[in-house]
Amino acid sequence: MRVMVAAADTFRAAAIEQLEVWCKRVNVPLIKQQFGADPAAVVYDAIQAAKAGKANLLIIDYRREASYQVNLMEELKKMKRIMAREISNVPQEILLVIDATTGQNAINQAKNV
Repeated sequence: MRVMVAAADTFRAAAIEQLEVWCKRVNVPLIKQQFGADPAAVVYDAIQAAKAGKANLLIIDYRREASYQVNLMEELKKMKRIMAREISNVPQEILLVIDATTGQNAINQAKNV
């Protein structure tokens, strides 16, 4: 299995650098852009690389605080639309990790994405 990671968390300080370290440790390619780039653009680039035969498993790392905010939820929807448009029946699996302090509200908001 060929695995690739996409650094779609382009707004959190050091997020890209942290993934670079981990990807180097496990010898997995990382698709990234500069700090502040559009996360959906990173997703698109990663899908294109995977489709070019560089990976058959793509892990997209995306983390944002306060995901209950409307603009952040729209960002998630945009990434999901790109995934669905570029590869049929994708995303096959979405893992949602919720901080205990966000509670039920985060789950309810995620259901709307």
